[in-house]
Amino acid sequence: MFDDLQIEVTEEMLAKRAGSRGGVSEKILEQCRKAMEIGEKLLEPRTIHDVFTIEKIGENRLFLEQGCCFESEHLAKLLDGADRIVVMCCTIGSGVEKRVGELNSNGYLADAYFLDVYGSVAVGVLARKLYRKIREQFAGYGATVYMEPGQLDWNVRDQQVVFRLIHPEKIGVTLNSGMMMSPVKSLTGVFGIGEPGRVKAGNFSCEFCPKRESCTFRHEAEEMMEALA
Repeated sequence: MFDDLQIEVTEEMLAKRAGSRGGVSEKILEQCRKAMEIGEKLLEPRTIHDVFTIEKIGENRLFLEQGCCFESEHLAKLLDGADRIVVMCCTIGSGVEKRVGELNSNGYLADAYFLDVYGSVAVGVLARKLYRKIREQFAGYGATVYMEPGQLDWNVRDQQVVFRLIHPEKIGVTLNSGMMMSPVKSLTGVFGIGEPGRVKAGNFSCEFCPKRESCTFRHEAEEMMEALA
């Protein structure tokens, strides 16, 4: 567990996630600053991860030594060449979502919206920080990008496998029958590690995504990969 990771969210990040492109009005920036001021005080970042040996990779399945299996053709292609898989989960806690609910109930809809956006950005930043921190532990190894259950052809029901493997309940994250996590601002993901040259590096997920030409977040993904390098 790495519970000392710093979450740094900028006005630019919030404005982009809120849908602003090009020039950003002072009113939007003011809302972003307000969300940051409120949100920073409510963060309770917690993380958990573990590393597992990959037993076999099929055309659309990935088998682990523990007898668990992930089903996704895209994930199988991504991890082809890796010999181990890192499974991780992170959360910023429930403080932000509770405050969003209070703001909505009291009619402060704009404040609630931007604070909710702040929470989404913050947990994304935390996930990338966790990814980098874990990669530092495997310096000298190759590493893929990480992929989340629910992305592309990976069915979100495999969240159950993630929870069986690393038990996010230890950091206060639970999973309901609809595969929704609580706190809501939580993320899970996996990535492969192995010998350099055999592991697929780069923005593999975007390269093979059927929506790559029309994706709203394509440029953000490219920027993220530069940051993860």
